[in-house]
Amino acid sequence: MRIRGSRTAIALGVGAALLGGGIAAGPAASAAQSAAAHAPPTAQRLVPVEGTANFRDLGGYRTYDGEKTRSGVLYRSEALNKVTPNGVAQMAALKLKGIVDFRTAAEIAANGPDKYPAGVPNTNLAVSDGGLMTTLYAVITSGDPVKQEQILGNGRAAQLMVDMYRTFVDDPAIRAQFAATAKGVANGTVSLYHCSAGKDRAGWMTAILLTAVGVPTGTVNQDYLLSNQYLKPGNDALKQQLLASGRMQNPSLLDPLLGVDQRYLDAARAAIDARYGSFGKYLTDGLGLDILTLVKLRQRLVT
Repeated sequence: MRIRGSRTAIALGVGAALLGGGIAAGPAASAAQSAAAHAPPTAQRLVPVEGTANFRDLGGYRTYDGEKTRSGVLYRSEALNKVTPNGVAQMAALKLKGIVDFRTAAEIAANGPDKYPAGVPNTNLAVSDGGLMTTLYAVITSGDPVKQEQILGNGRAAQLMVDMYRTFVDDPAIRAQFAATAKGVANGTVSLYHCSAGKDRAGWMTAILLTAVGVPTGTVNQDYLLSNQYLKPGNDALKQQLLASGRMQNPSLLDPLLGVDQRYLDAARAAIDARYGSFGKYLTDGLGLDILTLVKLRQRLVT
């Protein structure tokens, strides 16, 4: 995320970016270390696009039947608002078919529109944060450590994230956006999707697609948790700035929001079990993906 000058702009930028943030503490940090140890090398996972830190290729993952997801077909990322001219050229070399931006209008207004190669369709399929950005804006701009502790401390920040992940499954408007993206991927019109920092909405979209084409759950989890590793430097810098500006005395309160945690992914899966009984039923009944679409997904994403 871009570090802004004024305190208000910093807070608004943080609020938008926290909808898809970076480094985690405690269990998430140790889980990220485990994921990094078992995931493909960074050089094979990250895609060099100047101005991004979490732009990834979804190729190279083994499926249950021994096949492998294709490289150079589908990518996930954080917002593209900081992509440099050289980064745009690097993206052009990927020959993208289309981009989906999951950010809300407020996030785009706070942090800026995407920068990407001319001629590539870019569709905004906004996924609501359930009021998280508004809450964070109020918390950070208050500069009140007591209020910040009351809202984010003692597990409450993590609960905000768990609640948001449940809406990914339970909210019909949100399901429609993920479904439209999955159909675009299957039809070959979408080859990149992103949110603010590429970890939550992009993370769940990735979990949907990898699971749908037969990538084992453990591998899906590892891919999800890699965001902690790749976004750590930027998140550390952000927390230092908030501390130095006096807006927060304890920026570590933000860790559950800036990171990904296995509990968040598990919360979405639990919501699927409760509502649909199985992931397969979620794909067909929840997202409305018919068998032909699922077959096309497999054909496009798996060798």
